[in-house]
Amino acid sequence: MKDSLTAKLRSEASSESGQGLVESGLVFGVLMVIVLALIDFAFIFQAYIGVVNAADVGAAYGASSPSAAANQAGISSAALADQSNWSCASPIVTSSTATDAYGYSQVQVTVRCQVSNLIAIQGVIGNVQVSSTAVRRVLQ
Repeated sequence: MKDSLTAKLRSEASSESGQGLVESGLVFGVLMVIVLALIDFAFIFQAYIGVVNAADVGAAYGASSPSAAANQAGISSAALADQSNWSCASPIVTSSTATDAYGYSQVQVTVRCQVSNLIAIQGVIGNVQVSSTAVRRVLQ
């Protein structure tokens, strides 16, 4: 009786000998996709932080004086001065001036850029556009 039980356990063990390897391969694949997605999110978030900072710096430059608020090239160069830290392809800086409800002049700066994904799935996930707008009152 003991010999038949041992033989039965051995035959079941030999029929499932590759199961652990297959399961490990499947789990490893899913974990790699999750890790790459986290890295991809980190790159997009880093670019977003850079774009927010660039819009704020451009608005601060434009708010320093009425002549600086009208200087599109100066605002753009101030906003893109620290561009080396973000992974954006061809950032676009736009600015405009307006008057708020209290009669004060204000400058609005918008920075946009495309961030390339590490995981590019055609038709599902492509480049991500990141943008930020900053508004500041112009000093008189």
